Amino acid sequence: MGLFDKLFGKNETEQLPEIADDAITALGNGELIDVTTVSDDMFAQQVMGKTVAFKLNDKTVVSPVNGTVEVAFETGHAFAVRMKDGTGILVHIGVDTVSLNGKGFKMLAKVGQTVKAGQPMVEVNWSTVKSAGLDASTMLIITEPVEGKEYNFIDPQTVTDYQQINK
Repeated sequence: MGLFDKLFGKNETEQLPEIADDAITALGNGELIDVTTVSDDMFAQQVMGKTVAFKLNDKTVVSPVNGTVEVAFETGHAFAVRMKDGTGILVHIGVDTVSLNGKGFKMLAKVGQTVKAGQPMVEVNWSTVKSAGLDASTMLIITEPVEGKEYNFIDPQTVTDYQQINK
């Protein structure tokens, strides 16, 4: 992206690399962490479905997949995307962050919108989350798996935008 594109707001989806429809990518730059270390048992024990957790460095949480936005909470703390194969994915930003009533979050996505992996979905002010004493872990949950499909993730490590995390 050139200087003029940055200055004049070229559409961000135009710069996204091509990601395969079956790929699940990192939610941004940061660390993929051991989900059992998340402070909420529902996430740590993967009660809602196969779960992977992140500690993100950037203020923007991106779509992990190509698909259609099915849920975009006004509070900005969570969103759900349906992959083309039918897999339902929920992204939950932080633990108990719904209690912030949207403070520190800006939802960028809209229900029904088609999105690409890496497309910005939510802007987060991590200082707001942390100053409220909340866990800033961000979870990606396979809430609606496709029958017969296996969902396996890479081991905890540093991750970057567009990095595929399913194997």
